[in-house]
Amino acid sequence: MSILRCRNLSSLALAALVSCGVASAAESAQKSPPATTAAIAESTNAILQGDSARAIHALQSVPAKDYLGEDAGYLQCMLHLHQASQPLHTGQAEDLFVRDVLNDYQDYWWQAMHAPSQQDQLEAKLADALRKRLNAPDARDMDAIEPVLEKQLAEHGYHAQTGLTRPLRELMLWHKQDTRRFTVALPDAPYTVRTELLDDFASRGWTSYGRCERGSAGGWATADAIYAVMPSYPEGIDSEVFRVVLLAHEAQHFADQNAFPGLQPWELEYRAKLVELALAREVSAKRLTFMMTSQGDDTNSPHTYANKRVVTDLTARLGRSPNKVDIDTLQRAAREQLLVDTARRKAAGRPSATAAH
Repeated sequence: MSILRCRNLSSLALAALVSCGVASAAESAQKSPPATTAAIAESTNAILQGDSARAIHALQSVPAKDYLGEDAGYLQCMLHLHQASQPLHTGQAEDLFVRDVLNDYQDYWWQAMHAPSQQDQLEAKLADALRKRLNAPDARDMDAIEPVLEKQLAEHGYHAQTGLTRPLRELMLWHKQDTRRFTVALPDAPYTVRTELLDDFASRGWTSYGRCERGSAGGWATADAIYAVMPSYPEGIDSEVFRVVLLAHEAQHFADQNAFPGLQPWELEYRAKLVELALAREVSAKRLTFMMTSQGDDTNSPHTYANKRVVTDLTARLGRSPNKVDIDTLQRAAREQLLVDTARRKAAGRPSATAAH
């Protein structure tokens, strides 16, 4: 995950956060207490479910003095962003049209995270704003607006990822894109996939905006290719984070979308997260901790719901919590769980919303 840097905040935010600069090496080395780390994890869980009030409540459950190093900057930024009286705009797009579009989305993200029960109405409000900005009066809804938007953004020199990253509408914007091919050794079978390496971002989406850029989606898969958000992988394409957390995770999506058309988003995430645990060693503990601390019961938040299903099913398979076993046992259990899930789906002849339970 990328770490908070205040340089991307608007001038208004910078004025309020003048003390929130890039942390010194000494400050970065400071570690917050476990309760603070847990509060940050819960804030992340809340933001991924589109609920900023719950995120702020989690952050304020421990004293501000217990946020050390970069965590102190994160707390300060989150409080300023989500306790402001109106949406704050971030990003580095110099093009006026692109900046205005991004501001439309950030208004929507900020308001939707403040009022989760009104997300449908706020999406309609976003559609109205974009319809006028794009001069597309006949575009009925976001599904009709987004192709028009992507075309106009391309004319201004930007690639874009739109659509629904549940529970909110997405906008990722970048300048650079290079194509590579990788062969990924998945538990079921090896897959060679086209991978688009994306860089020079103006926006890394709503999950990044809502967390003061502490993290973002690392990539996604379509039926044709994997798209890699390269700022999420500072250690490069040979790192385990890139090879497993991105490539293997997204290659599993790629394979599943072809083998099991119609899988629900949480089912795709469930299977890909099992692949991560089956293959990762260096980052296994970190990924498992994230899955155990970012859980939810709403299938409209597919990542947090899948996390809960993975932890529940591995606990049942192992007879104890998955963080209580050694790495070899965890990898074996995750692989077995995935293969059992695959066999169940093949036997059923169609994807089932209950197949992963």
